Amino acid sequence: MNYLIPALIVVVVVIFFMYQNINKITANIGMIDDNSFEIYAKYARIIEKYIKEIQEIIDKNSVLNDEKYILTNQDKKEDVNDKLFDIIRNLAFFETVQAKNQDKKEIESQLFDILISLDTIIKENFKNGEKLADELRENLKKEYEKLKNGYLKS
Repeated sequence: MNYLIPALIVVVVVIFFMYQNINKITANIGMIDDNSFEIYAKYARIIEKYIKEIQEIIDKNSVLNDEKYILTNQDKKEDVNDKLFDIIRNLAFFETVQAKNQDKKEIESQLFDILISLDTIIKENFKNGEKLADELRENLKKEYEKLKNGYLKS
């Protein structure tokens, strides 16, 4: 009987801390859902940054002769640039009010379609395109994880 009261106090303290931690975690999960629009808008800007870097390398390639982003067919340079620019225009949608009003699944689906088309463009138009696409995919995955983790910590 002498140990019953201290044991109950310890149990109450443990339950209190568990309750606090569960509330903190669930609040963060709710915040991600509420701010998913903001995450996707920032992610779209990151993807755009990578595409602009690719475009810049393509444009300077005639001068630099950089081995990284060499087109398989130099005659398609304008066509590839146009396709990349179209992707950038599509990414701009994620920063609009219309995107904010869409369902999370719809936004993810549209973003996924954009990433697939970017992947296809790289694979089809660049020497060692498969390797470049894999590298870009990995970099974008890391960027998304950083964004997602940043919102969890807030």
